[in-house]
Amino acid sequence: MPSLERGQEAARRRPFDETLRVVSRPPEKSARTRQPLRPVPRLLVVHTTRQRVQSRTRSPFVRRAAALAAAVALVVTAPGPVGATAAAVVADPSAQPSAQPSAQPGRTSVERWEVADLGDGRYDVSWTSPQALPITSDRPTIGGPGLAFGPPTIDLDGRTVHALVTADAAPDPADLDVVLSGDRLDEAGRDRVVPGGAEPATLPLTSVLQAGDPGLPGAFETITSDYDLDPVKLTGMREPIEMVGHVVEPTAAAPGGRPLVLFLHGRHEVCYDPTGNDGYARSWPCPAPFAEIPSHLGYDYIQQVLASQGYTTVSVRVNGINAQDYRLPDGGADARATIVRRHLDHWVDLAADHQVDLDQVVLVGHSRGGEGANRASVQIPTTAPYRIAGQVLLAPTDFGAQSAPYVPTVTVLPYCDGDVYDIQGQQFTDTGRDLTTDDTSLKSSVLVMGANHNYFNTEWTPGPAVAPAFDDWYGNKTAPCGTKNPDRLGKAQQRAVGTAYVAGAVALFTGDDGYLPLFDGSGVTVDSIGDADVRSHALGGGRELRRPGIEATPSLTSGGARGRLCKGVAAYSSGPFALCGANSKNLIVPHWVFQGSSVPNRQFFELAWSTAGAVGGLRFDDPLDLSTDRLELRTIVDPRRGPVDLDVRLTDSSGASTTVSPLNTTADGDTLAPLLVDRSLTKLWAQALLVDAAAADPADPQNAADLSDIVSVELVGLSDRGRLWVADLSAAPDALASVPDVRLPRLRIGDLRLPEGDRPASRVARVPFEIDGTLTRPARFVVLRVGQARGDKERFAIDLAPGQTSGTIPIRYGANAVADYDQRTEISAWALEGVVTDDYLGRLVVVDDDPQPELSVRPVNRRVVEGQPIVLRATISVSAAYDAPVSARVVKGPGEDLRGNDVPLKWLKSHGSTDKVRRPLYRLYTGVYERIPAGETRVDLVVPTARDSRVEGKEKLTLAFRFAGQRFKRTVTVVDAR
Repeated sequence: MPSLERGQEAARRRPFDETLRVVSRPPEKSARTRQPLRPVPRLLVVHTTRQRVQSRTRSPFVRRAAALAAAVALVVTAPGPVGATAAAVVADPSAQPSAQPSAQPGRTSVERWEVADLGDGRYDVSWTSPQALPITSDRPTIGGPGLAFGPPTIDLDGRTVHALVTADAAPDPADLDVVLSGDRLDEAGRDRVVPGGAEPATLPLTSVLQAGDPGLPGAFETITSDYDLDPVKLTGMREPIEMVGHVVEPTAAAPGGRPLVLFLHGRHEVCYDPTGNDGYARSWPCPAPFAEIPSHLGYDYIQQVLASQGYTTVSVRVNGINAQDYRLPDGGADARATIVRRHLDHWVDLAADHQVDLDQVVLVGHSRGGEGANRASVQIPTTAPYRIAGQVLLAPTDFGAQSAPYVPTVTVLPYCDGDVYDIQGQQFTDTGRDLTTDDTSLKSSVLVMGANHNYFNTEWTPGPAVAPAFDDWYGNKTAPCGTKNPDRLGKAQQRAVGTAYVAGAVALFTGDDGYLPLFDGSGVTVDSIGDADVRSHALGGGRELRRPGIEATPSLTSGGARGRLCKGVAAYSSGPFALCGANSKNLIVPHWVFQGSSVPNRQFFELAWSTAGAVGGLRFDDPLDLSTDRLELRTIVDPRRGPVDLDVRLTDSSGASTTVSPLNTTADGDTLAPLLVDRSLTKLWAQALLVDAAAADPADPQNAADLSDIVSVELVGLSDRGRLWVADLSAAPDALASVPDVRLPRLRIGDLRLPEGDRPASRVARVPFEIDGTLTRPARFVVLRVGQARGDKERFAIDLAPGQTSGTIPIRYGANAVADYDQRTEISAWALEGVVTDDYLGRLVVVDDDPQPELSVRPVNRRVVEGQPIVLRATISVSAAYDAPVSARVVKGPGEDLRGNDVPLKWLKSHGSTDKVRRPLYRLYTGVYERIPAGETRVDLVVPTARDSRVEGKEKLTLAFRFAGQRFKRTVTVVDAR
């Protein structure tokens, strides 16, 4: 991702205040309505530091004792160099181009944490970067141990990340992290820079695909064209979104009825300087001399191959979304889906002239474009004039933990992805497993060892790109995933893999089952990808599935094996016994959620042993027929126990059993080996353990089970030790099942805004949701609420009944007759079964409708003698339920202004600058701050003066106050002591 170093260095050289500060504004009134606006939070704690202490164990969201031992204090600093920087936060930085080198995030950090108390246990937590955050597909996320945060958003400044959290006490910034692409931005150093010498992955034995090589060009000539339609205005974006398409298709001589393949690029920088300056502009549209980065042209190499094979292709540009989606809680997925639908609407008019069959549309989305393509697949109904036959998602994000039932999906996961570092796209396969029982669409995950995030797009790749481009994986070049490591794919080879697997999936989705072995774990390869190590596993496609804890339960273990069901949760310590991923802080766990996350998790079967001959597995009441179907187990090997060698024992309902050796074999003779083993790089990803039960020797008396009646599958440990987790097992046919032309009903969460009221004190708001489509069976989804009162439930399930078209989500809130903050609750929803989420984010805003206070300030004495304190009494008209902040800055006033050496030096250090103390106080950025406690109406602001022997005559101190739209000044005279 782009580097933060240059901006951090510039920030480091600027003068700034290292103290802990309170930056807060009093409530303001709207000039138009003359009604008070909502007050700012009662407490805004800000921590500014040159460089945060680097902790020894670099685990996101866990802060060690070495980091930031400073206590949070309420110390005032009036506007100065730091104040000016803070003020710039609210301005749109896009007004100026931002030069950014194409390198890595910086090693040092100048940042600011803010924790705003919203009342009733609700806090708005934010972190401000020293410069604009890079435009990448992953998004910065705030987290902390035991805390559930709402979806992150970014301010207009492009530097400040916000998230809402509910807690018993204000979160301490020392316990928080902001993480982007696996790196903690708020910590010095790089979490993923590790020395070389990691253990390489053990290659599985492979065979050549019999269907032919999909990565090779076909027989048809191709032609290229482009179109540029009227832009589209989308909700939440100030500027309309372009409608630009790059078309590559066969010439007219090719046969008609061509499937349409639509490409959607991901989130990247949008404006570059073609004159040669290695920088990007953040304003939109691009200001001169900047030009748009043509990210949509980055898949032309795949388009050319597909067009030569007889497909029509179009790649669409969404720079307008990339430039404006930073404040959208869903990361812009819905906006991207809308643009996909608009382009397909346009192709309804083009289809006849271009000989396109719109019943066979395949979407290919890269990065955030993958999530956008999936959302489009969810939204497009079966009644649309086009049909989504399948989708290929390259290194996608999946912030909404969504999937598209009944849409065949191949998700390509680059092992060395430095942007979507956690390869969260695995959720498209896992989530799709559980939404409905009649979904026969294939859900395949393809893991590409040695591939990074950017090189699938030539416009994001150094060399072929017209704009500055970079390798998103950073670190030592010879280390694992480094560009000089022999296991790292080169640019051309990664493009070859992308071409082969996209083209193979398109052929599979449009009717050629011969390409299925590329995607179902069969361990085949094609010549066009060379020696690239590519793995896969699959669900759906007609498989008969057994899930641990649902259709299957652990069998009795023997031989010293230890078997159990566990939740797919990664923990930083040993944690509860039921968590699968204890002590997994340095592992990447795409199938599991992190401890404290509210995203639904799944159960796994865990088997561990320390003696050869150990046996354990799963039993189920509904038998599997393995007489013709292949047995597949999605199996995660624990790298801390090493590779495993296994047999598989199958038992029928009569108790007879058959023991079979799996089809899997590595070059070292193991059944399954861990993937690349290295600190903060190893991924616990499920490999396909394959068993052909019909290949067992029928003459062997050990093979007595009726393969059509298998009720137990057990693993026999042949190696001396091992531990693994089984995600699920299934009986897989050798051809894909037909997919029903249906879609699950779509759930859309709404927003609700209502006045607070006074009585009763406890009320229930009902946030609406709608269901598009017909519910024919019971369904369920889970809700996470962040921002509600302490003690209220945060996560709960809602059941839906057949025929239901709408409903509400109950949220309890408090009401009173005292001025207070607006209460904001963030709502996130995840589908569990029978329904799919579309707009999965909602919000409740309870507007405080009580009179807001007005401020008056009077000097206790308008004339004081030096050595005596200046006291200004601040009074609000009505008490409030929050601590009302009262602040003022020293400004130039009438007469001779009080100077820095007229006040105690100790006081000046905490309220302004001590540089050149003979200057007037207003030039030393001096200010005062106090809080009127909740329920009270008065506080004194005190400025001490120093007695000296100088004859100075009358001096004046003038303070400028701002509060709820009020602006006024107060002046006090200081005279010499006699």
